[in-house]
Amino acid sequence: MAKSITKLPKDNVDRLMNVAFWYWEYMRRNQHYIKYCNVIEYYKSYFQDIGEFEYLDSKEGMEELFSYFYDTENDYDVKNNPYKTRLEELHGKDAGIKFIKFSFLSEKYRSRFNRIYKHYSLGIDTDEELLKLLNEEDILFETRDTTDIAALLRMHNDWTIKIDDDTPTHYIYSLEESGPITIDPKSILNTPAQIGLEAHAINLINKSIRSLIEKQFVELETFEAVYRISLAGRHINSSDEMRLAILWLWDKAHEEDDGNPAPFDAVYPLLKDKLESANVSGGVWEQILYRKSRILGYYKMLTQSISQLTVLPLQSK
Repeated sequence: MAKSITKLPKDNVDRLMNVAFWYWEYMRRNQHYIKYCNVIEYYKSYFQDIGEFEYLDSKEGMEELFSYFYDTENDYDVKNNPYKTRLEELHGKDAGIKFIKFSFLSEKYRSRFNRIYKHYSLGIDTDEELLKLLNEEDILFETRDTTDIAALLRMHNDWTIKIDDDTPTHYIYSLEESGPITIDPKSILNTPAQIGLEAHAINLINKSIRSLIEKQFVELETFEAVYRISLAGRHINSSDEMRLAILWLWDKAHEEDDGNPAPFDAVYPLLKDKLESANVSGGVWEQILYRKSRILGYYKMLTQSISQLTVLPLQSK
């Protein structure tokens, strides 16, 4: 019989990395996210074929494109970008048109998902992870990827600090080149500590961008600050084992990937069979084996998390 699961207490940084882990696992299953990635990959393949993607993905390429973004008076004057002109001279007008489309697609991706690009294929295999769990192997349900952790700042939507009169985004990776920083005068008096927390948050955005080029060290105090402004007060720390089991159900239901997921009643017995074969008992496993209506409620909440791009507590409404 499998041993019972021992839980260790989590501090705020552990919770941050834990929620960031699940946030990514849910986001990468969102159908809109998958469609965006597929189109982005089409353009990446095009630029690879004409020999330009290596430059676009290099430190020099990123610095040139970001530098133009900050220098131009028009926030996104991609049509007059010098790199686009060079593309057309080397590869023809179609290359310039594709660069414009790719640029606007990338901007829409950032504004919709508020994270640095990451392909949806990168993540856990719930079949493998559930098997490890049933075989009593230790699993770490957290991520230390700064781009995944910075993505949680999407949950912080009431910024005290503004940069160029806008809420900080992943474009603000170079404070030296960006516009003026302004602070709500009332916040300075009423919630001065918030300013310090948000400064840490901007630092994390900065480092998450730079991590694409070179390894970055992020202080624990920065992670703590991001937790406080993004997650503090949100009761979303459900059992990792339960989240994995429910996500396994979701993956099994969507296994055919034809837009018509199998109903809950078709996949729930499959999970029960796995648990019974592993001869597990107690805690999370007891709930799954004998409380079908509760598990259905958890399944609906997980489905809602995926569709709404968030992390909700696993509890029935």
